[in-house]
Amino acid sequence: MPIRSDEELADAVMEAGQLLQKIQDYVGREFDKPAKVRFPRGFLRTAQQARTRLPFLPSSYFKSNLSYAMMLSDIQHWLLARTDISGTAKEMVIKLQIFLLGTMAESITKVYLRGKCGGNYKRRTEYMVEHKMLTQQIKDELDWLWDMRNLMHLFQVEEHEWLSTNYTVVNHNRAVKALRSLTESLSNV
Repeated sequence: MPIRSDEELADAVMEAGQLLQKIQDYVGREFDKPAKVRFPRGFLRTAQQARTRLPFLPSSYFKSNLSYAMMLSDIQHWLLARTDISGTAKEMVIKLQIFLLGTMAESITKVYLRGKCGGNYKRRTEYMVEHKMLTQQIKDELDWLWDMRNLMHLFQVEEHEWLSTNYTVVNHNRAVKALRSLTESLSNV
């Protein structure tokens, strides 16, 4: 039966949560029991939908692989938007999302500028500003995203991650906006 009101939505959310908890309570961390629930359809964009968001890239294995990374990003976003995951676990999903978005930005700049500008990531974003592909503000946001992405190198992190304020919803949204600004800018070049 379809949900027709916010009250029915609240009831359905509560019921789904209770059922998922019952399943978890029964199976625990045993992975051999048939306890897979159906992932809701309609949230994940298809690879084809993702590829259409990348008109500035030629069709290639890279464009397809990037579209699959975008699907992974959708899965992580679903966890943040549709579950009550909290605390350190939530921060680690945000961390993973920022790493993925930074890696996608790195790859896009590398492939898009192949044969025009080599060098490291920040040199490429600088080149893109010099050639009016990006604004300085977008470059600054992309460079911030890159710095955040590089925190994946755990041996270089010199503080307890649970003490940091890096992996917040605000920074998650900032990272999404930075990547979106890159793809929109390149779509308009």
